[in-house]
Amino acid sequence: MSTNYKELASQIVEQVGGQENIIDLVHCATRLRFRLKDQELANKEAIQSLSGVAGVNPTKAQYQIIIGNEVDAVFKEIINLGIANGEHDTQLVDEKPNATKEGLFSKIVDTITGCMTPMIPALTAAGMIKVILSLINTFNWLTPTSDTYRILDIIGDSAFYFMPILLAVFASRKFKVNTSIAVIVVGIFLHPNFTGWVASGDPISFLSLPVPGVIYAASIIPALLMVWVMSYIEKGVDKITPKMLKILLNPTLVLLISAPLALLVVGPLGSYAGEGLASLIRLLEGQLGFMMVTLLAAAMPFIVMTGMHHALTPIFLATYAATGQESLILIAQICANLAQGGAAFAVSLRSKNKGLKQVAAASGVSAIMGITEPAIYGVTLKLKKPMLAAAIGAGVAGLYAGIMHVSVYVMQNSIMAALALSGEKGTSNIINGLIMMALSLGASFIATLVLGFEDPAEEA
Repeated sequence: MSTNYKELASQIVEQVGGQENIIDLVHCATRLRFRLKDQELANKEAIQSLSGVAGVNPTKAQYQIIIGNEVDAVFKEIINLGIANGEHDTQLVDEKPNATKEGLFSKIVDTITGCMTPMIPALTAAGMIKVILSLINTFNWLTPTSDTYRILDIIGDSAFYFMPILLAVFASRKFKVNTSIAVIVVGIFLHPNFTGWVASGDPISFLSLPVPGVIYAASIIPALLMVWVMSYIEKGVDKITPKMLKILLNPTLVLLISAPLALLVVGPLGSYAGEGLASLIRLLEGQLGFMMVTLLAAAMPFIVMTGMHHALTPIFLATYAATGQESLILIAQICANLAQGGAAFAVSLRSKNKGLKQVAAASGVSAIMGITEPAIYGVTLKLKKPMLAAAIGAGVAGLYAGIMHVSVYVMQNSIMAALALSGEKGTSNIINGLIMMALSLGASFIATLVLGFEDPAEEA
């Protein structure tokens, strides 16, 4: 039976405390992310009981409601009810004075998640274009020198190349910075004249101060740091400019201060931080890589439950930008996602409850395609033992991947990663990657059948 999105939207709004309790709303691939004035007014049990809701995950920063693949349809119906769209609203909203203040760690995670989550569709689409190119190469459908191939390659690279600008847009909303100025400042990093100047090797200076020659394409940390710094620059400039000249002086002074600071200090520091992070990950992979992948793969479902998995995105993006491959976070996500799929498929096979069989089968397909919340909240976590089985399966596959140093060369965390294994490590990486994926599905499937689960009775 199809979901009545309008009715579900009304029910959700009512159960989170009504429209007057909602500051704004955004969504990611599977979750509605509310900012509420008072989370105590939300009825968690009532929300979880709604048909179409897979689960609820309140955090200090957001009240998250897991919907699944249909989240966009529900989001649109809620916005149609007059709820503020947090993706478009850049105005500060006063919360209740007694609202719980989030800690530093929660603020950092919320900030990174808020900036990275809206970028996921673009990164996913670009990653799929790269998968298509991998297929083209594998079956020799086009030559790499053909115009069609080169255009597809440009399309696939564009999201990664212009990632700093994408991040500037979303970070400006998070830090309450003028979006157009943020885009201009970060865009300087990618200006063809500047990148050509850096590539030439000629010295660069501004007011006799040396400008480090850094290539910022596909970088994350420089743009994020710069927009954060701009939030303080804007406030400082606003304090010193006269009211009658603010419309002229504010943007001009912010740009004149921010742009040189970006090139001279913040951008290089962010770039070095990203390179250092990538080097640290490579070092850890070399010493204890098999243990890291094992533990991260087994723990990934619980990381997803907290919503912190998006906070890992800058880490694997920094590694990918520096090396062109990734052997830890994406590998762990592949193992965990396929393991959730394997466990859900086992539940679908074993259960005699028709409703559960249908939900488990659908969520299993979703999980192997990289979206695990429906499987986690709708099947494995609810039944408990399948969640343990999925963690076991992911850990087994992660251990094998870590020992064999499996890498992906295209940013994929689903079954489509089978086409992302071809790279400098050659055929052995493809074979070991496919074995890893088979272990993820197979070990969790078998573990679920062995451990069993309490099959809920069919509803009358």
